[in-house]
Amino acid sequence: MAVPTKPMPLLYQIYREVIPTVNSHYNAWIDRAKTIPNEELRSQALDALARKKFHCEGGGVYGLVARDRQDELIQFIIAYQLICDYLDNLCDQSDSLDPNDFESLHNALLTALQPGKAHPDYYAFRDEKDDGGYLRALVETCQEILSTFPSFAALQPYMLKMSGLYAELQVHKHVEKEDRQPRLEAFFARHKDEMPEGMTWFEFASCTASTLAVYTMATYSTKANITDQLAKTICNGYFPYVQGMHIMLDYFIDQKEDIEDDEMNFLFYYDSNEQMEERFRYYVEKAEESLTILPDASFHHMLIRGVIAIYLADEKVQKDPEVKAQSKEIFKTGGVHTFFFFVMNSRVFRRK
Repeated sequence: MAVPTKPMPLLYQIYREVIPTVNSHYNAWIDRAKTIPNEELRSQALDALARKKFHCEGGGVYGLVARDRQDELIQFIIAYQLICDYLDNLCDQSDSLDPNDFESLHNALLTALQPGKAHPDYYAFRDEKDDGGYLRALVETCQEILSTFPSFAALQPYMLKMSGLYAELQVHKHVEKEDRQPRLEAFFARHKDEMPEGMTWFEFASCTASTLAVYTMATYSTKANITDQLAKTICNGYFPYVQGMHIMLDYFIDQKEDIEDDEMNFLFYYDSNEQMEERFRYYVEKAEESLTILPDASFHHMLIRGVIAIYLADEKVQKDPEVKAQSKEIFKTGGVHTFFFFVMNSRVFRRK
């Protein structure tokens, strides 16, 4: 079956193929998390599983490109995303503000992309350690699946680069509040020469906070004969602009929560809502441009329009008059396909 490039076939295959596959593997990890001996680690793992399933549902859509390796790819994406979500909970909701702890935990993401690599002690800097092998099992699932993909060796260096940026970001944004911005500014300074002109430190942070490039590269590692040049092209197709657009949407729907919880939100660093909207439009335009040279470009174009729709259909937007009004300008960037996805996803498929 061809990769879907039209809205209705794409949605149909998502709900017919992707969601049931995600549910099956996701539920198995819920059962595994329930066996974690340490109460705190068990609570954080189950909380992440309860609240963040949509991350895996969204990532699972890439399985439609993998076709005969769809099930394995979705298993990888679920395991990798669960590592991200579990570690995010451990960093966000624990008393630790130790960057060494956060770095040690996020070594799991890099180890997951290196089949055969031994596990370091992920919990070296915290008292809670006994997860019954839960984090190791997630890491080993990623390692085992990736080792079977024919072009993984070509894409691995770029996957590690993206994973490393993501992991470093998570360290800087979870330390003592007064240290976060200086650390993030220094993080950007180390990479500024590689980034497009005009990018700010907080936009760079947004661009590194997404896992979409890793999932796209894992998708094409299922294909034969991916060259180093094509691997680089695939990475650059998603980083920085698609990833930046993705996380801008994520922060957009969370802005009221972040104000209440006094959390860092990168959109708050723009001078005005108008400036934020202008930069978002720019990121969408550049994302569309960067995707044109990817394999299955029409699929990727359709996907980012769907991403805009799914975020703006979130109840945190729709139930808040102020945020909903602000979302109208962002909505326009996706055009007619975004409107279609919005209507079908939020009012038809989800209702069923």
